[in-house]
Amino acid sequence: MDGPKHHAVVLGKNIFDGEVYIAELMRTGYQVSTYKDFHRRYAINGDIRLEANNGPLAPLEVAQRAIAELQQGGTAYDLMLNNCESFVNRAMHGKSGSSQVVNTALGVAAIVGLFYVLKNSK
Repeated sequence: MDGPKHHAVVLGKNIFDGEVYIAELMRTGYQVSTYKDFHRRYAINGDIRLEANNGPLAPLEVAQRAIAELQQGGTAYDLMLNNCESFVNRAMHGKSGSSQVVNTALGVAAIVGLFYVLKNSK
């Protein structure tokens, strides 16, 4: 399914209850949930993909960074400047950013540019 994706950090499997826990940043703030809960909330939007850590940090350090940001309260959710993908990128790469926001902005700019060219080419 194309379109926006929700990003989260897999924290790991709890040895006491066997649940896999996920850290995420949502419009309502930071939260930790089980994978089962995450799946229940997002499966309706299409397939849920787990992607390997592609950052320079080890998975344990990524999880620790995500937990530290959760504990500190981080920055309020902002669709453009601090969204779920930004949170994951800070944990994995140490820097914030959202390719979804950039790609959306480029798409809007291309459409506006095309409209301008077509309108002024008459």
